[in-house]
Amino acid sequence: MDMDDIIIDDGDPRNSRVRVVRHPAALRPGTYPAQMQQRPVYPVAHYPAGYPAPVYPAPMYQPPAPPVIVQRQRRFMDLPTGEVLALAAQAFAALQPLPSAPVALGKADDDVSNLITYQSALATHAKRDEQLRTLGALVAKLLA
Repeated sequence: MDMDDIIIDDGDPRNSRVRVVRHPAALRPGTYPAQMQQRPVYPVAHYPAGYPAPVYPAPMYQPPAPPVIVQRQRRFMDLPTGEVLALAAQAFAALQPLPSAPVALGKADDDVSNLITYQSALATHAKRDEQLRTLGALVAKLLA
């Protein structure tokens, strides 16, 4: 086949581009129409040719802008003493190491007794942790 015989565009409408027309009045979800500024309308009076029409000044009043409140970020040293102590108690409680896990020995009786001892140590650790956090919160409330 000769290159001159190949027709690339045969006018097939299936490959035509789709034209999307968006109407400016239709709003999509989440969009709001822009508010138009309204200017005062003054009545137009017809005066005789010898008299000039009065000129009204534009209104000078502008509503005051709302105040902008800027809060600086709180720093650690800006916190009250009670909150600092509560944070220190929480940090100390979080850094407490867990009890070491038992090693499986292969004997059921020994493994069960080691597991019971380990769970008892875990319960003691959780109780101490909660006591430290409660003490820190209590000190924070007393010093506030």
